[in-house]
Amino acid sequence: MPVLNQDRECLTSVLSPILKTDLSQAMHYLVSLFFFIFFVNVAAADDFDAKVSSQNKVDPIVQLTVKERAWLANHKKIRIAFDGSLPPYSFINDSGQLEGIAIEVMNTLSKRLGITFETYPNTSWNKLYEAAAAHKVDVVATMVNRPDRRQLFIFTQPYLIKSLVIMTKRDNITIKNQSDLVGKTVTMVKGYQFVDRVIKELPSVTPYFVVSMLDGLKAVSTEKADAAITFMATASYLQTKYLLTDLKIAAFYDLNRANESINESIAVRNDWPVLADILRKALVTISEEEMQNIHAKWVPSIKPSIDYELIRKMVAAFVIVLVLLLLWIARVRRQNKKIELSKTEVQTTNKILQALKSDLEHLVVKRTAELHSSEHKFRSLVENLRNEYFFYQRDCKGIFTYISPSITNILGYTVDEFMIHYHEYLTDNPINLKIDEYSQSIHSSPYQLEIYNAQKDIHWLEVTDTPVYDEYNKYIGVDGIVHDITLRKQADDRLIWLSYYDELTGLANRRLFADQLQQIISMAHRTNDSVSLFYMDLDRFKFVNDTMGHAIGDEVLKETARRISSTLRDSDIAARLGGDEFALLLPETDAAGAAPVAEKILKKLREPYIFDELEFTLGGSIGIAVYPQNTSSGETLVHFADTAMYHAKQGKHGVSFYSESMQQKKTIG
Repeated sequence: MPVLNQDRECLTSVLSPILKTDLSQAMHYLVSLFFFIFFVNVAAADDFDAKVSSQNKVDPIVQLTVKERAWLANHKKIRIAFDGSLPPYSFINDSGQLEGIAIEVMNTLSKRLGITFETYPNTSWNKLYEAAAAHKVDVVATMVNRPDRRQLFIFTQPYLIKSLVIMTKRDNITIKNQSDLVGKTVTMVKGYQFVDRVIKELPSVTPYFVVSMLDGLKAVSTEKADAAITFMATASYLQTKYLLTDLKIAAFYDLNRANESINESIAVRNDWPVLADILRKALVTISEEEMQNIHAKWVPSIKPSIDYELIRKMVAAFVIVLVLLLLWIARVRRQNKKIELSKTEVQTTNKILQALKSDLEHLVVKRTAELHSSEHKFRSLVENLRNEYFFYQRDCKGIFTYISPSITNILGYTVDEFMIHYHEYLTDNPINLKIDEYSQSIHSSPYQLEIYNAQKDIHWLEVTDTPVYDEYNKYIGVDGIVHDITLRKQADDRLIWLSYYDELTGLANRRLFADQLQQIISMAHRTNDSVSLFYMDLDRFKFVNDTMGHAIGDEVLKETARRISSTLRDSDIAARLGGDEFALLLPETDAAGAAPVAEKILKKLREPYIFDELEFTLGGSIGIAVYPQNTSSGETLVHFADTAMYHAKQGKHGVSFYSESMQQKKTIG
């Protein structure tokens, strides 16, 4: 320690004269020595107190009460446990150390609160849970807040938001949404809570149980299963780490459902409510930017993939023309080099043929002009499409030798910037992993890549490489055409969404509603449950639409959709069938359960509609048919609910349940 060494030197310098002087001088030195030791100790004590105060200080950004600060002062070490099998949230790395998003979040809380978390030894989830319930652990970093756990633990707000996704092989085009899993083999990790829900919602799937989510992804990769249902962040992490580039996110599993049932909170032992309040406050201080930076470290950015085979076919003809043009240019180059070689041989071997040399030079000039003209025409063709295409050339080592200026219009980079920093602009999408392999080999098939533009927006590019050979048929590089297909991908995503949802209200459309109806009836048949179907339309909507205009009418329909959705459960389905007609599907609901829901919806619809200075009231008529009491057919169930709605509207009842007498009256009428 440098300070002690300095003090020792000072002490030696003080004592040394004492041994060489008389008594009076010795007394003088001893008094000086006393004051020296006193002031050194005081200074050291002040320095020690300052360090301790700094280490135990609570960050002022965390607004704690006096009671909470006192509690922290008495509990400097808090025992915490992590689930070591939940990448990338918390897991054991290859070195046997805990790491992940949750660990970094808890480290941030530790620094801001001035406390020390003492990590509980890694073990299975069941043993960890038992230790926490017995108060051998004070805090569990990640636990889903479920009703059966609230007697043992106090939970903070969720801080790890998870999404369930469907993973398939990249070339699988048969699975695009949840309903496509019917009859398929699906991998799931046994013991996870969402597995029971999936089996209940999709009873026709064949479960393929695995020990871990990595095993599930590998089972899909090796075609032992058609798909895997897993957490999006976990899939992204494992796919990147283990190079599972043949997989893709086919779809999100949940359609109209939030995932609160799988989000992670911090669980605190039930006799420490003060600590739970402190952790809630500390979590709030972690900004969205900080949380995003933590997530970005562990979760690569991947997005659901879509097959663009149709788009590639549309541009195939254009690509073929360009490829043929490039081949023709290469052929002209080879011919030109042969002519130059012949010219040199003629000059050195036979001076008599000077006249022939003149003709040959003229032919060379002509061929060169043709070559430059062809290249100019080709590049002009590409540059005329400056907002969608750019042209480049690489040598046999994969180094750019030319990039057309239109790249600035497409990506915002200059030609020099792109040549030097090209690899830095690529995203983390696994699809980009084989780009270097393509660029250094003869790969003539079109391939796609994902890249950031100068504004950090993501663009999708389709690349077509054509190999170039010299006169000895030796590979010397590639000529490439790059097509920006970003807008087409976005348009395709939009078309897929519009095929299942109503564009105005965002509710399910008739097609999606029919698919969900058949699935829910099939499930109800197996579980012996009831299903209620509402058929509803608005009263006086035509009057509002005709007198106040279609713009107000559209706003009424959107507001009506919001009011309906606010009254339904996550498992219920709302759809707009057309005009002011809506259909609602309530699984596991009989007539007794449907009645109060219908009354609640009508009450919402009778509330005033207010748009700018306009205020008016509407109403609604609801017809209800119940499976299997009224029918076992989905199509007939819709028809019966429509009949009941007609009866409710004619009699101004508001709500009517279907009965056979209604059908008879309608037939007679």
